[in-house]
Amino acid sequence: MAAERGGSPRLCPGEEEEAEAPPLGLDSLVEEAAAAAPSAGFRLTAVRREPAVRLQHGVSGLEPLAWSEDHRVSVCTARSIAALEQLSDVHSGGQEMVIHRTAVPAPSAACLLKVGPKKEVAECKEKFANSMDPTVSQTFMLDRVFNPEGKSLPPMRGFKYSSWSPLGCDANGRCLLAALTMDNRLTIHANLNRLQWVQLVDLTEIYGERLYEANYKLSKADTPRGELGDFPEFQRRHSMQTPVRMEWSGICTTQQVKHNNECRDVGSVLLAVLFENGNIAVWQFQLPFLGKESITSCNTIESGISSPSVLSWWEYEHNNRKMSGLIVGSAFGPVKILPVNLKAVKGYFTLRQPVVLWQEMDQLPVHSIKCIPLYHPYQKCSCSLVVAARGAYVFWCLLLISKAGLNVHNSHVTGLHSLPIVSMTADKQNGTVYTCSSDGKEALDKKIESCGSTYFWRLKLFLLRILYQSMQKAPSEVMWRPSHEDTKILISDSPGMGSTEDDQEEGTSKQASRQSLCDTGKGMDIDDTADDSLPQSSDIGGREPMEEKLLEIQAQIEAVEMHLTREHMKRVLGEVYLHTWITENTSIPTRGVCDFLMSDAGYDDRTARVLIGHILKKMNKQTFPEHCSLCKEILPFTDRKQAVCSNGHIWLRCFLTYQSCQSLVYRRCLLHDSIARHPTPEDPEWIKRLLQGPCTFCDSPVF
Repeated sequence: MAAERGGSPRLCPGEEEEAEAPPLGLDSLVEEAAAAAPSAGFRLTAVRREPAVRLQHGVSGLEPLAWSEDHRVSVCTARSIAALEQLSDVHSGGQEMVIHRTAVPAPSAACLLKVGPKKEVAECKEKFANSMDPTVSQTFMLDRVFNPEGKSLPPMRGFKYSSWSPLGCDANGRCLLAALTMDNRLTIHANLNRLQWVQLVDLTEIYGERLYEANYKLSKADTPRGELGDFPEFQRRHSMQTPVRMEWSGICTTQQVKHNNECRDVGSVLLAVLFENGNIAVWQFQLPFLGKESITSCNTIESGISSPSVLSWWEYEHNNRKMSGLIVGSAFGPVKILPVNLKAVKGYFTLRQPVVLWQEMDQLPVHSIKCIPLYHPYQKCSCSLVVAARGAYVFWCLLLISKAGLNVHNSHVTGLHSLPIVSMTADKQNGTVYTCSSDGKEALDKKIESCGSTYFWRLKLFLLRILYQSMQKAPSEVMWRPSHEDTKILISDSPGMGSTEDDQEEGTSKQASRQSLCDTGKGMDIDDTADDSLPQSSDIGGREPMEEKLLEIQAQIEAVEMHLTREHMKRVLGEVYLHTWITENTSIPTRGVCDFLMSDAGYDDRTARVLIGHILKKMNKQTFPEHCSLCKEILPFTDRKQAVCSNGHIWLRCFLTYQSCQSLVYRRCLLHDSIARHPTPEDPEWIKRLLQGPCTFCDSPVF
């Protein structure tokens, strides 16, 4: 870096400065990276660049910043894509660096998607704009996909998203730039002479022509959907060619047949384009990419994802064989991997069917997805880490291919940000993930200050859970192989066949376990040979040592959970002491919580003892126990998770107030660690405040 040499990079004269925009907003990310102490396995040195680079126009788009493999950065703005490159200053004898600055200008004409003949489209637009049905006319007038030119609305200028290709794709062996404008025009550009950018192809125009020739059907077997004059069909034709994101794959090798029937290896690259209706167009380009003549094929995949938001390539190498797929995220929450058929590509194989990484429709939109190749230290094989930004949380999924199939471990990282993540990137060399939110690093300091040491205990609990899941052993037998054994059927209603509840539960659990194991192996297109199998944990250390490690980690997890539970119990008791009068029943099992805290002789907390002494004095020997709503028996407080009366009725406990949830409706946290009851009108304000808190274990909100 130039700052390390003592010099300061300066801008290269070339473009006129029309108007200064705020500097590139990366200060919080640089400060957070610089504050981290370097370790032996992490040798990143972050240095702030001075002065800050000022853009000519305001930043636009979802993720405006993108880095290329040839050390260029592009920033989407309201009038162009600013491309910055750091070069040596050949005009001076020193070691100073200059910022070479170019731009991809936005098209002057608006992009009109081809949904039919021009005359028919104009008539339909006039019809919809003047419709007497307000649901049609207002929807049409306010939708900028239908009206990109604006008319009474401000024009849609600028760029929405940009993506760099791998190194070696243009005529000079450098990176191509795919650009998506705000009015949904997708183009590919190349910077051949370092002075200006050249548009090589307009993929939106080509894809629209293909759909028009196919009568807007993906296959010949599709039935006609309707006429263009029908507003739902008008919407469908726009939705199936409105790009959301596009991402490049790695460079792969295909075989091309010459005129003399000889085959030669030709480099190619894939560009996946995600559309608004969930379809994905996979373009294949021959390298070097020169223009329309370099397009080899275009295939469309139906993802089945509603309201898609993000796209990423999944590339995983196993036993010297490469596997590829597409990871798609939804604005509603789900994440899945789709198979991509690469028959013409050498050395690649794919999934047989989609693999769901997260299926909950929890309304946490997926904003960004990164795929990082890693090496598993216990399984002694390569694995794939998928990281996605979902709201203010980081979703991670560890994918590992073993003899039993594809093993999936997933969870969420919570507590990093209080507001949604706006940008995320990953270092594939050391597996480091960087996130950026509009709350900055200061919000994290406030969270640590308000939560105290419990924040770090939650972080410790999260790390222990990751370690425990990654050390889980896969089944030794191949679960996707068809079994010739007769399936056992549990018959509970047949005459003469007596079965207890325990037998039914055991049979159900075994059947569910077998089904879940079969599901993990589904969709894998890998050879069932002894060479492809991976060494199990028994081969590298024995069964007993691994089980002992798992038991040790499980004990640590339980100890951390108990510590967090006791800390929250002290907080609840503090609220009870501050907001109650003498001998007042608060509906919270105060006496039970006090007895539970002091039941462990090894737990010696002076603060808890003093607090419990004051509370017992205020209660004046009153116990105020809870009663079962079914049999009116007393519910003893012997477990923090559930309450069981003498007649065997079981009620789950609210982890926020430790009251028994004696209703059929309750809430759960994001990771399903705990449950909480709903506030009632009879609850005082301080209990309602307690019920608004996050999970004591994972710090996630309660839904």
